[in-house]
Amino acid sequence: MAVELYQQQVSRFKRGVFPVDYLVLIFSALAAIISLIFYNILGQPLLFIFFDIGLFSLLYFLIVYEKRDFNTTGYWLHCWLPIISVAVFYTQATSYDNLIFKETFDPPLLYWDRNLFGNLSQMDSFPGNHLLFDELMHIFYFSYYMILFIPGMIMLSLRSPKAHELCFSLTLMLVVHFIFFILFPSDGPIANHSMIFKKGFISIPMMNFIYKIGGKQGGGAFPSTHVAVTVLIFLYSYSELKKYRPLMIFIATGITIATVYCSYHYTIDALAGLINGLLFYFIGKWIYVNWDHPAELPDESLFHQ
Repeated sequence: MAVELYQQQVSRFKRGVFPVDYLVLIFSALAAIISLIFYNILGQPLLFIFFDIGLFSLLYFLIVYEKRDFNTTGYWLHCWLPIISVAVFYTQATSYDNLIFKETFDPPLLYWDRNLFGNLSQMDSFPGNHLLFDELMHIFYFSYYMILFIPGMIMLSLRSPKAHELCFSLTLMLVVHFIFFILFPSDGPIANHSMIFKKGFISIPMMNFIYKIGGKQGGGAFPSTHVAVTVLIFLYSYSELKKYRPLMIFIATGITIATVYCSYHYTIDALAGLINGLLFYFIGKWIYVNWDHPAELPDESLFHQ
């Protein structure tokens, strides 16, 4: 009886698993193991452990019991749980940034930043002194949280198979980023943000609130996830959502500029993010296309491909 039940679970898992699910299951298990091994060093991270175990359990439940019904909450939650989870994964990875190295790698990054792009100090007087433009740049920076979901959700609502490929490529890139943040911590210029942007009425206070509830910040500046995610999603949107191309070009340009202007990243962080977004677009696509797996879209949607 136990063997039969086990075989049923394995069979359901194989039929229900998405390629991206493996990334989330492996990273949540890895993060929980790190938290347990270095429990005292990491300041007793109970909340992270509960999150990792809870996420693993919820995703496993969706894999085994979600019925591939496009019109159910379970299907949409299964599709987007990996992207929802990255917010906590990011905070967890940057909270573990001093686990291996007690100091960040900001000094060599600043050295390379100045050698590559020169001394940009002549532009320092502009940020913080032009309120409307400062607000606009922070709106662009905030729009990152929307493009994480909206383009992919539009693609999924159109029942495009590329929606799942996008989710896989995006999650793969972010998981690699999070591991890198633990191994190569860098804070970027974020400590200067509050000194530069002292005024604000909408987007600046909103971003301050997001970073405040995110807990300890820093350690995840290089490469810029904002830029990397923006580039990768832009490339998918450019081919799949043609009528939104002008809007995506506008938003992608704004986010890239805002990462540096708003003092969240060095220019070299943005450049590395741009390169990573481009690389993982092709890496994720190649892995996904060559991965033999069950169809992620419900059967009836195959007629729309």
